[in-house]
Amino acid sequence: MAAKFIEVPLKEPDYLTLASYEREFPLTYWRKVFGEYWQISAYAAAIYVVLVFGGRWFMSSRPAYKLNGLLTVWNIGLAGMSIYACARVAPEFFKVLLGPNGFHNSICQWPEHNGATAFWSWVLALSKVIELGDTAFIVLRKQNLLFLHWYHHVTTLMSWWVMYSWYEPVQQWYVVMNSFVHSFMYSYYALRALKVRLPRPIAMGITTIQLMQMVFGVIVNVYTIWTMYLNGKPEDCPHRNWLGLKVSFGIYVPYTILFAKLFMDSYLPKKSKKAAQKKE
Repeated sequence: MAAKFIEVPLKEPDYLTLASYEREFPLTYWRKVFGEYWQISAYAAAIYVVLVFGGRWFMSSRPAYKLNGLLTVWNIGLAGMSIYACARVAPEFFKVLLGPNGFHNSICQWPEHNGATAFWSWVLALSKVIELGDTAFIVLRKQNLLFLHWYHHVTTLMSWWVMYSWYEPVQQWYVVMNSFVHSFMYSYYALRALKVRLPRPIAMGITTIQLMQMVFGVIVNVYTIWTMYLNGKPEDCPHRNWLGLKVSFGIYVPYTILFAKLFMDSYLPKKSKKAAQKKE
């Protein structure tokens, strides 16, 4: 996945106290590792798909497992990681976004960058492998497996892996939005596993912010196209590359369509067959 490698120096922020492992994180080393071994994500995705559909076949003649205790621990762990990661990456993102020329810089430039964002972006990229385990609970509990679920896991894993090596500033949007949404999503799943009854509007709200995440993923890339190509100023986005733009569009446009369909199927009222026949 060749693209121009641009060094991104890490600075000591005056708005956030860094832990030693964040301050000393070897960003350049890990970017090169992800770029050189990006095929690992493709192999992991292929194994995942085989296990998912092989597991469904295996479970077809067996009773479902409950796994509520393990599922609760799993979701609490991922919720906790997402909440803490969001708290670490959000300060830099909002510092840039709310600063001079903020929207543009958050997509096209690296006016400043700190080790907390670099380290937790790395953790979130690796967590996409761990999150494949979400599907194991669906398969073993014999729940309905949506195309959106396994497609999202496969494409997120592979795209985050290759994009970490390119390390475009627009990825600040991705890591902040993803960790923010997952903070709510996994907390919700943990409560459900604990048999806590939650009002339907909460589930609707989570699906809404998931959909908005995808919409903003499209918006920031449309802005890049407008700046670099339609407005004819590629020099204004020196840290973005054509490969990264294609991968971003390739995941966020289908995600937007699929999550919009999920929202409509789940929460918008459906016309009854009788009402449809009367209109005919």
